[in-house]
Amino acid sequence: MYTIWTGERVRLRPFADEHEWLEMQEEMHREPNDFWGAWWHPRAKLKKEFEETGMLEAGKECVFAIERLDTGEAVGFEECGPCYGPSAISGWVGTFIKREQWSRGFGFEAKLLAMCFMFENFPYVRVGADTVANHKRAARGLQLCGMTFEGRTHGVHYTDGKYHDIVCYRILREEWEQLPIRQIVKRG
Repeated sequence: MYTIWTGERVRLRPFADEHEWLEMQEEMHREPNDFWGAWWHPRAKLKKEFEETGMLEAGKECVFAIERLDTGEAVGFEECGPCYGPSAISGWVGTFIKREQWSRGFGFEAKLLAMCFMFENFPYVRVGADTVANHKRAARGLQLCGMTFEGRTHGVHYTDGKYHDIVCYRILREEWEQLPIRQIVKRG
């Protein structure tokens, strides 16, 4: 199983060390996301997770650093994993990009690279992602990755004093097999 996936703008790779992992988490917690709101995970829990697996464990949730190719800077992270346990035929992806790195295509390409990781290493027939319904830029990014709108779950995310809908997207293996990223990506 490859752990480094390189596209034209970014590379998905393991975190260099615990410090880089914790620094990225602190960045995410420092400024609440306009759409998802504040996230917080206890530092001790984050340290323990990293010490146990380096955030990469086949068949479970994996988290890759997203590294810009032109500067070598880690600009975010890409999460992915199976839906409903290790024998799942469906997986999911999720992306965090530092605010100052938004709108440069890094999240878009990282998500495509994560799909390559998922479909090439596991017998998934479907990979999904979701976002808050009012996060139009994220929804557009999912569509640009070849994902199709699958549905809406009403009132399940609470932030800013109100409930928000979540919109779900998916891509099937046969749809992913038609994407040009498969010929561009470098594995290894």
